[in-house]
Amino acid sequence: MISALKEQLAIDLNGGKEDFESEENVVKILSPSPLKRRNINDELLLLMACFGKATVAAVSRELEPFMTNYIAEMEGFRCFDMPLNILEQELKKHGAIISEIEEFYLLDREEIQPVNPTFSFEILEGEAIKKLYGDHRFHMAMGYSQESARKDMLAVVAHENDEILGVAAASNDTDDIWQIGVDVVPEKQRSHVATDIVKIISNEVLKRNKIPYYGTAWSNIASKRVALNAGYKPVWVEMKAMRL
Repeated sequence: MISALKEQLAIDLNGGKEDFESEENVVKILSPSPLKRRNINDELLLLMACFGKATVAAVSRELEPFMTNYIAEMEGFRCFDMPLNILEQELKKHGAIISEIEEFYLLDREEIQPVNPTFSFEILEGEAIKKLYGDHRFHMAMGYSQESARKDMLAVVAHENDEILGVAAASNDTDDIWQIGVDVVPEKQRSHVATDIVKIISNEVLKRNKIPYYGTAWSNIASKRVALNAGYKPVWVEMKAMRL
């Protein structure tokens, strides 16, 4: 799984898989590609990723001289570390801001996981997911779209006494790599509902011979716990910057 994700991020960053194993950080020029993950905006000024060694930063051409100098002497992970004020000041000159810093997870094992939920659940696929779109409580799980290129492909809905407890969904970031999102009602956020439905949908993605991955904001401790409890492990980090 890690190898496949490195190959995909190499496409996203207009580089090579070997760049992530380099001893030195690497700067590339952002370039549109129909093979990028569908959640990568072509209007980005910066897309930066690190799997634990070198950082690969893909930037707009006007940012290349600054970025080459900025990350030259840093350890890879330090490119995402505070303080970021020097980077922010440069981005401001171009009318841009850091828009996201995210941590991404892959399953520790490529195997179907045992799940023993205390709730009932249903699995929805394709057009059937639309029946959830009238309920706007689950935007962390779903993209609420069947028409765009990046679609909600699968959803697992947890129920108790005919009430929805939470939703986990998978979007087709590429044809073969699907991102998992989850959202539960506030009163169930400290239960195991989120963990269990993430396990269930991850199993369903594996059954379809796709790679599930899980992303969360750098600071979202609760979401990180769900990922770890559901059998995922942290694998890489990303930073994005775009114009205001």
